[in-house]
Amino acid sequence: MEIKREGAKILVYWRSKCIEDVEKAKEFYSNLTREGWFAVYVSEKGNKQKRVLEFKPEYERLRFIPLSEGG
Repeated sequence: MEIKREGAKILVYWRSKCIEDVEKAKEFYSNLTREGWFAVYVSEKGNKQKRVLEFKPEYERLRFIPLSEGG
């Protein structure tokens, strides 16, 4: 799993075939969404985004936006 900061936003990458990565990413997702962050799926090319309400390992990347920026 890899975590990158983009200003106030956080971008998380993981490998869906690596159980350890998936478990860490799911825990990270749970912790941040509990704190009020928005989770957003970003397509590989970066041209599509959608809000995520449930963690899915196959996404392999999520952007987290703090509530103060997300609305």
